[in-house]
Amino acid sequence: MEHKAKRVIGTRMVAAALAASTMVGALLVHSGEPARADFSTASAAAGQNQDIEVKPAQIVILVDESGSIGADDMVREQNAARLIAQGEFSTRSTVSVVGFASDNGTRSPVDAVCPQVVVTGPAEREHLAECVGGLRKRSDGEGNGTDHAQALAAALGYLGQGSPDDGPKLVFLLTDGVLDVTGSQQYGTGKTTAQITAAAQEVIRTSLATARQRGVQVWPLGFGKVDEAALRAFAEGGYQGSCGPTVPKPSAKIVAGSADVGRAMLESYANARCAGQGPIVVQPLSPGSTVETQVSIPAIATDGAITVVKQDGRVRVDYLDPTGAPVPKTGSLPSGRFEVSGENGGVEVLRITDPTPGTWTVRATSPPEVPQQEVLTTVTWLGAAQATILVDPRAPAKGQPVTVSVQALLRGGKPIAQPDLLRGLSFTAEASGKSLPAQEIPLRDDGQDPDAAPDGTYTGRMTLPDDVTGVMTFRGRVTGLGISAADAVATVEVSPELPKLLATATLPRLGEAVAPGRSQDATVSVSNNTGQRKRLRVEVNAAGGAQVTIPAADAVHDVDPGQSTFTVPLVIGANTPEGYLTGVVRIVNDANPSTVVHEKPFTIQVAYPPPPFPWLTTILVTLLGIAGITAALWLVLRRRSQEVRGLRVHVVRGEHRVYLPTEERQAKEFRFTVDGHGPVPRLDLATAGDPAAYVLTRSRAGLRLRTPFGETVSTQLDEPVEVGEGLSVVVTMDPDYAPAEPPPDDPYAGYDRPDQFDTPPAGEPTAHFPNQRDHGSWDEAAGPPPPRPRRSDPYL
Repeated sequence: MEHKAKRVIGTRMVAAALAASTMVGALLVHSGEPARADFSTASAAAGQNQDIEVKPAQIVILVDESGSIGADDMVREQNAARLIAQGEFSTRSTVSVVGFASDNGTRSPVDAVCPQVVVTGPAEREHLAECVGGLRKRSDGEGNGTDHAQALAAALGYLGQGSPDDGPKLVFLLTDGVLDVTGSQQYGTGKTTAQITAAAQEVIRTSLATARQRGVQVWPLGFGKVDEAALRAFAEGGYQGSCGPTVPKPSAKIVAGSADVGRAMLESYANARCAGQGPIVVQPLSPGSTVETQVSIPAIATDGAITVVKQDGRVRVDYLDPTGAPVPKTGSLPSGRFEVSGENGGVEVLRITDPTPGTWTVRATSPPEVPQQEVLTTVTWLGAAQATILVDPRAPAKGQPVTVSVQALLRGGKPIAQPDLLRGLSFTAEASGKSLPAQEIPLRDDGQDPDAAPDGTYTGRMTLPDDVTGVMTFRGRVTGLGISAADAVATVEVSPELPKLLATATLPRLGEAVAPGRSQDATVSVSNNTGQRKRLRVEVNAAGGAQVTIPAADAVHDVDPGQSTFTVPLVIGANTPEGYLTGVVRIVNDANPSTVVHEKPFTIQVAYPPPPFPWLTTILVTLLGIAGITAALWLVLRRRSQEVRGLRVHVVRGEHRVYLPTEERQAKEFRFTVDGHGPVPRLDLATAGDPAAYVLTRSRAGLRLRTPFGETVSTQLDEPVEVGEGLSVVVTMDPDYAPAEPPPDDPYAGYDRPDQFDTPPAGEPTAHFPNQRDHGSWDEAAGPPPPRPRRSDPYL
């Protein structure tokens, strides 16, 4: 694999990494029987958020086919169109691709190369990837001008009426030139070029006004010699709404050449779709080589698309999830559901539903026959969200303060709970009624009144006017980059007078973590002005589908007239994973549960508590470490005590003493032979299986010498052992043994090699050196032996 330098040329990072595990709303009493709660609204929401989808988009891509387009420009335009057509998130979105040039009297200025397609699945995306290949440069005889007016009019014909709140309507315009309708008969005959151009410009103004009225955004992308002012007018003339105050409105992008069109198109698409986008990484890919790119998908993402512009369909792309496991290009794993398109073309897109958050690896491999090229890789994502809104009290009176709470849940009921993960998102609410124009309600999530805690629930308060009557509508909305806009609506009936039975609840705060199987208390305060004892029931519903319970004995309370307070435990299911859960506590009249006295959202962090003595863990780990090190040292010392290196074996007869140094390697025995024939004895290394061998071993207790006759003798250093024929064996320390460190650049350091040892001087007796197969002994009567080489011993 080759590792090439990476060039990062663009980025959009959403500060969102949702580390949240959630619970589902099962309302149970202690006995396991369902409580008599009516959570019809909340239950519906809990059921819906299992299948929350990204809002669909209506998309038209207009591609310049005029005569000024070069061959490479056309390929890049085609790939840019594929980026959007294949990478769209929603399976209910529509995509159309239209080429345009000009009218020469015989051919229409527009070519619908890909009529409107609903991108239901991989087959539709693959169809779009292929039909985009129908885009081509017009010849002189086909009308090769640049008619932006007819292109824009054709785009509006594909876009339905519908509200932008139902999903965005987007036109992407790719062009390399200025408006050129010379000779076109679309704008009348017998006119001058100036008159024809003016007529075309009027059509553009009319189309832009229609686009603004229908909620159609226009995102122009120009390369080469373009009319920047005209492209800006396109962007500013269409619909100016966006999916949130922090998201850019439509704008024109101008790049130097078609080589930058893909990057610019990805950025425009991400802005238009309110999608999060990772860095755009471009790497060179040589023939026969492989490059890897890592992309990050945050936990807020419920839908992602990894895009690879590989230019040549022969380049193979593989994908690895955050665990390092390869993922299929079609199918499911715990890390997501996968669909690929464009595998055999220049643009390949892997769509991932419910991706595992983390770092994914994209591996591109080029066959040897494919020329060197650049590979572009990036990831885009969206979080399919559902907003929830609570209005308390449910039946407010005119002149009474009303508290409004707005939350956002992702697919599966996952709450966006941690405040730092909400950065870049916008929460808004407004109220309106028959006698009350729409009025914004400021929301906050900082723990300041009326907000309970910074927990992802944005809260605001308004006081109803004294003259308001009838039904009021409250709307909540969550928008921002990286999330599909979510809306919620609640309606309430205004009461003519203040209720005589009021209640409020103080709920656990986000920072107060609770372990699975344990509980946290909610405190309920009641003001009973009815003059009679009332029986109230407290109910709880957690978003998503798991278990949060109130024991039966604690769910129902009798409250006497006046002020009273009681507590209710919220019990977390024993199998609840650590993370965050959100839900609603509701107080109802036990005799008539449809009468809601008070309801309030909550967010709880589920986590196991730290050990009571955190320092104890450190001490235990330290002690275990010391014990491990001690055991390792003991083993090393024990092994060293058994090694026989650094010794000399002497054989003595009368005045003659010869010796043989032991091996320098880490051997536990030394085998040698003794030849007593002749006046001077001789020592040699024993060959394997030699029956005449003496075997020397060593331990902490001393030395052991086994003779060829089966006798084993225990001895010590410098202690002679009689072996017959007037011979004695004595073992001493070798004074010449002095290990030295090898040169740091020696590739043979620590290994034996033939040239490591000195050759004895010619004519002198052969001294016995380690690893020489012609070993002989040295008679000390002949004088000192030549110096021995010294080797490194890593254990000394």
